[in-house]
Amino acid sequence: MCLLLALSSAGWITRDLIVAQHPLDVWWLWAGVPSRPDGAAVWATTLLEPVLGIGCLVAAVAVLRRSPSAPCALGGVAGATLLFRAPPLWNLGADGLPGAGAGARGWALITAGVALVVSVLLLIAASAGRSGAGRREGCLRRGPAVVAALLLAGSALILAAWQVHSVRELGWSTYWGSVVGDGDAHRALLQPPGNWTLLSLALLSLVSAVGAARRAPSLRPLGLLTAALLLAHGAAALAAEQRAGLISHFRALAPRTQLDVATAAFAALAGLVALLALALARPVAGAAAPRGPVGGQLPPGYAPPPPPADLPPNW
Repeated sequence: MCLLLALSSAGWITRDLIVAQHPLDVWWLWAGVPSRPDGAAVWATTLLEPVLGIGCLVAAVAVLRRSPSAPCALGGVAGATLLFRAPPLWNLGADGLPGAGAGARGWALITAGVALVVSVLLLIAASAGRSGAGRREGCLRRGPAVVAALLLAGSALILAAWQVHSVRELGWSTYWGSVVGDGDAHRALLQPPGNWTLLSLALLSLVSAVGAARRAPSLRPLGLLTAALLLAHGAAALAAEQRAGLISHFRALAPRTQLDVATAAFAALAGLVALLALALARPVAGAAAPRGPVGGQLPPGYAPPPPPADLPPNW
């Protein structure tokens, strides 16, 4: 199932490379500066396709190796796929992308629908794998986990703050239309609405930050995927701003534009550092939580050891 998701992403990327006038046009499409594809075709992919595709490949390798982290990796890629593949179902069903033919739109709808079904099956498989795990993993290393938690929490707060600003600037009805998709804002068939993507990134960053703060190994794969998404999002935004000449004239920009550039730079840096920190924060076997429940009560079937037969003096 992971390979199916990865192959669907690779297939759509290959299709965009074929219809592009130059392969570099696909990168600028992902960065948010699209050009016209060759002929009457429309673009299909976003930067989510390569990141989610690589994440599915990593999860597939973990499953084939029967790694203890395989259920957590399956849950992470399944949750992210559910978030980012749901919007095309209602947007494409309502003919949300002008110029998209019925054939391309139909295949994109099938891709999104199959991805959602497969994601639910992966969540079931991850739950079954977790319940059948035979050994406990320890806690994540404290130093890298704290660094990742701070950076992911900061990213979540910044993204959420931008959403609050958008609500105040646009009004709730217009803002909600930009979250669920209004059709004209889409550049590609599989692209979620812009504010939906940012809200999803904020949610994933918050959940990953909580997991890193608790040093929970089960949320480490989701944190790695979220950090990669933040890195890709920030790097693509910086590339588009550099092409527009905003970075070279940063001091002359309006304060709002400066904040946009600074947000992209922080997302890229936070994603890179959090990715490295979580890669180093492997579980420590000796730091596992105590086996008994909190409060001194023993689980059913367990009893304290009996006292010795010959009691020592002053026992």
